[in-house]
Amino acid sequence: MREAFFIKRAYVNFFRNFQNNFSSIINVAVVSFFALFLLFILENAISFIEKLVSSNSAIIILKEDSSSEDIGGFREIIRSEKIVESFRYISPEEAFSELNRTFSLRTEAIDIKPERVLPPIFEIRFYEGLDKESFERFIHRLRQGKGFKDIRVNMELLEISFKIKRYSILYRILLYIILCISSFYILSNTIGLNLNNNRREEIELVELLGGDYMDLRVPYVLEGLIVVSIGFCLGLLVAVTSTHLFVPLISSILSSKVFSFTPMMISWIDATAIFIILLVSGVTGVIRFIRRFIRGLYEEDSI
Repeated sequence: MREAFFIKRAYVNFFRNFQNNFSSIINVAVVSFFALFLLFILENAISFIEKLVSSNSAIIILKEDSSSEDIGGFREIIRSEKIVESFRYISPEEAFSELNRTFSLRTEAIDIKPERVLPPIFEIRFYEGLDKESFERFIHRLRQGKGFKDIRVNMELLEISFKIKRYSILYRILLYIILCISSFYILSNTIGLNLNNNRREEIELVELLGGDYMDLRVPYVLEGLIVVSIGFCLGLLVAVTSTHLFVPLISSILSSKVFSFTPMMISWIDATAIFIILLVSGVTGVIRFIRRFIRGLYEEDSI
């Protein structure tokens, strides 16, 4: 019976204080939208850089006098690495014929031994999930191999990828802290206004039920849950709709002849995490204000 009363009271309070609640719903929706939008940008920035890294080949250059055993050893090192998606061995003869074909050279009359002027090389492609520790470990293994000379790779692109991944965790933590603070104060201030507006009637109802001031808490906590849920759903709806509208456009801008990139949609794991943070921090703010309110009532009664 009391539970039904609390639910009904929360429903009545929500519509009675609709102006305050509507403002808070919009605030929660805006906070939710920008949180989802920023996480969408972060995830796709990482994905795009990883796609660029995997689309650019790295060249491992061996010494000109490398033996077949040396080449076989490097082949085993590369094959055993999980960060390598694919690789191809290019012998000096293959490289020489490729140069002739590409630049239309006429070297038939010249006595040139390709193995004396060109080194054996491996062309490799990395997986998209390449991280700095795995890359450095791979380079260390290559340098230990007999016959290793150099590796040519776009280090600027790799460094950008490593930095984005390194700071993405701090970025998430900062975003979640901002979410907590925003939800805490939005709900705390809103329910505070609503409770102060209905102060006399709430006290009379509690006394009529034969309860104590702690019974004030439940209806307003439920009201806060309603505000957070509606605000989050509104923000999520706008974010998902915007994503569906702009993903094809973003894909067409970022894709090229070398590779195609399709942005990832908003992660439901991120959406769930944001909702839980909003809910917990918002309800904590509501309970904090109600405790202060009840403490003030007890102090008035003692006087």
